[in-house]
Amino acid sequence: MKRRSFLSWGAAGFVTLWSAVGVSLAAVVRFLTPSVFYEPPQAFKIGNPADFPFGPPTFLADEKIYVFRERDKGFAVASAVCTHLGCTVAYFPSDQKFHCPCHGSVFVSDGSVQHGPAPRGLEWFEVTLARDGQLNVDKEKVVPPAYRLMV
Repeated sequence: MKRRSFLSWGAAGFVTLWSAVGVSLAAVVRFLTPSVFYEPPQAFKIGNPADFPFGPPTFLADEKIYVFRERDKGFAVASAVCTHLGCTVAYFPSDQKFHCPCHGSVFVSDGSVQHGPAPRGLEWFEVTLARDGQLNVDKEKVVPPAYRLMV
């Protein structure tokens, strides 16, 4: 083997070795860097009280909540997430009940389970009036179904 071919093969091997080391170090650095997934805030504003009509609840798909507004009782906010496997329940004004499309759980208007595999009723969240006059919902504060905000 000639000296020139030996050096070219040696240089190629040296470059390959350092490339492998560089890729390995990059993999280690990526492994040690935490993957952080930020959740949306659990307290948020949903709008002015006048934005919500009386009668059947208003569904806010982005937040997965139902906003109830009754003339004599005020505002209430219920979760639209089934307590069985997390599917989004639908409200039917015809029978005034929530129906889960996944496994058939049925919740009455106060959120309690009428029948189905759901282990517990729907959660109700605290709703307050912010300083700017908008309704503020806090999903971290679960309240009893009888909780209402009078505006």
